[in-house]
Amino acid sequence: MKELTVQQSQQVSGGIFGLITTPIGAAMGFAIGTIVDAGCKAGNLKTSFKWAGLKLGAGIGAAVGLAPISATLGIGLGVVDIVNNKKSIEAQYATPR
Repeated sequence: MKELTVQQSQQVSGGIFGLITTPIGAAMGFAIGTIVDAGCKAGNLKTSFKWAGLKLGAGIGAAVGLAPISATLGIGLGVVDIVNNKKSIEAQYATPR
């Protein structure tokens, strides 16, 4: 039996719409993350929420597009990046300025 690629698995599970919704979600997440980064920069903090937003947005877009594998991966990676940004912010506040 042939092993399916991720794209083939998505198509079998109804994820064909994910090919449309995932990039839209990624763009929206990136835009929102960029705004959050700008706010953090105003407070003299270095963050990378734009990449966290991109991954999370892509995951949400994939979920809307019925692509469960991409949704799980994108949302998971986005949440990990958000937590890492939080830790970075805490470290920056702990460091004397």
